[in-house]
Amino acid sequence: MNLETGLRTLGNALRAVKPLRALVRRLRGIWAAYRLDAWVLEGAERTSGEAIRALYVGQIENCVFFAQVVFAAGSVERQRRRVWSWQVAALLNKPKMVYDMIFVQRQPGVDARHLRQPCFVLPSWIAGELSVTQALASHRGNKSVKSDLRNIRRSGFTYRTTCDSGELDRFLFEMYLPYVRQIRGDGAFVTTREELDREAGGAPELLLIEQHNRAVAGVCLGVHDQDRLDALELGVIGGDRDLVRKGALAAIYYFSLVYAAERKFSRLYLGGSRPFLRDGPFQYKKKWGLRIVGRLPTLPDVIVFRPRLSAVGVRSFLTNNPFVYEEGGAFRAAVFVDEREPTSDKSFDELRKAYCLRGLAGATLFRIGANARLVREGSVAPPTASCVAAP
Repeated sequence: MNLETGLRTLGNALRAVKPLRALVRRLRGIWAAYRLDAWVLEGAERTSGEAIRALYVGQIENCVFFAQVVFAAGSVERQRRRVWSWQVAALLNKPKMVYDMIFVQRQPGVDARHLRQPCFVLPSWIAGELSVTQALASHRGNKSVKSDLRNIRRSGFTYRTTCDSGELDRFLFEMYLPYVRQIRGDGAFVTTREELDREAGGAPELLLIEQHNRAVAGVCLGVHDQDRLDALELGVIGGDRDLVRKGALAAIYYFSLVYAAERKFSRLYLGGSRPFLRDGPFQYKKKWGLRIVGRLPTLPDVIVFRPRLSAVGVRSFLTNNPFVYEEGGAFRAAVFVDEREPTSDKSFDELRKAYCLRGLAGATLFRIGANARLVREGSVAPPTASCVAAP
């Protein structure tokens, strides 16, 4: 008889005794706290097609997201397991890895220097914002933003704002939920109306994008302080991809900036992004001038990541998926190159341009050596702007 079965039997036998029932509930709570959800993931790596076997310990939503990043669509098999909390450190520190990759969701405060290397600590979500003035001028130097503005005009998008509770509920069910499930699937963290009210300080405002007098997209707004307007959750009606291609998403960003400027806010907060620098939503925010401002306060957990560098699929994953990690109390970008790839001053200039976002302490270039070791090739710092300390 295992411990869980024993607790169930004890609870049934003592059902009439309230103090002992409370004790049983408490013991079950302790069991749940130390017995963690884990999934074994097996499939073909997204770029190389090589087989990978990974372990994820933590929430299912994060597990689904990491599976989408690592594996080719439709190739992954997932098996649920349970691990004791004290087994996690052993998994991360074993000299010989059983898995090609290990991802462990932890509370903030983990220091990768105390773990067997190579090991990285990634924020599960990073928060970002835009300078309203700079973002509105970004089309002058960014062809993609300029193209977005043409699409907005061509599609005839306009905007209006409202605080009507009924329209907010319709937005949540008809725009927000279909859109977030469209882009994240089972990996979506869904915000409730109560959570939205709390994030907005009690009274969210709704900015609706209209086309031919019909609301087709929108974003919930909240006032953080006199300088910052928060864009909390956005959506497109029915998750319609055709509307996104026609510029509905761009209209949300652009008109939110216009509205923020009208209200004299200097910053527009964009909420959370995943830490992978080539992730679609992250890239979209980046082109408007994203500045990283810390972990997402509502989802502050970190992901401890340990790769087995001798696996071909792992090397492919690393070289194709630069990410934000925490080191020395600050956020940095980690970029990986294979042993045969040459580097030069031009390489580091390109590294700075592509990955030294505002708010990062810089970018680190790692070379994956032939002996399955990770060598720190060099680092570059952002040309301007101070970095954000990891809380």
